[in-house]
Amino acid sequence: MDQIYRRSCTALTALFSAVALTACGGGGSSTPTPAASAPPSTPVPSPPAGPSSSDVAFATPSSATDTSEAGKIETYAFAEKGNELVAGAPTYAPSEASFSATLSGSQAYAGAAIRLYAPGNTGAAPVTAFNAAGFTRLKIQLKSSSDGVLSIKLQPSPVAGDGCTATAQAIVNSTLSELVIDLNDTMFPLPDYCNGIGSKVGTIQAGLFAVDVINAATTTGAHNLSVGTVKLAP
Repeated sequence: MDQIYRRSCTALTALFSAVALTACGGGGSSTPTPAASAPPSTPVPSPPAGPSSSDVAFATPSSATDTSEAGKIETYAFAEKGNELVAGAPTYAPSEASFSATLSGSQAYAGAAIRLYAPGNTGAAPVTAFNAAGFTRLKIQLKSSSDGVLSIKLQPSPVAGDGCTATAQAIVNSTLSELVIDLNDTMFPLPDYCNGIGSKVGTIQAGLFAVDVINAATTTGAHNLSVGTVKLAP
């Protein structure tokens, strides 16, 4: 049985999962579950076109656990061999939430993740759906000083416990930079292992519950990620 670790605010809960060879997973409303280890092959997001007065803030970190939009921030980590995973504590810099995990051995799958909930949502009932149907792009600030690719999952309510939800890939570096990603099935396909079954962009947009950012690196060592402002643009 695989062990999955999740940190919600200040506590990390250890659970077991029977998901085989999976990674980058979204969790349920109580515990994230890893998804497939092989990320979907997607185009690289385009660089930002600049700020716009029509952008709407989805999540702006105001601490390691909260956003300025009255949403919560959670962190979680998972690995094929749970005893070889040590999750760090979430940290905060102005408008930037960070998280890391350290692997003492190579894994078939692993991940360190930050989940940012929609405005007014804490991850528990009552759920206030965020209607993103009128938006065509996601603008998100990301960085990692340890790895060059992060995954972004759009989560419905309840979140996709098997990770079968719209998932994009972002190329990043050690400088917090904004990426602009089109909200369509080309940029946010379902992971390959889902065989076309899961929550697609068109379904999620009317009730976007959370955005997960995942560092799915599997090599020995420390792996980190940071998320800044998340916005939606028409």
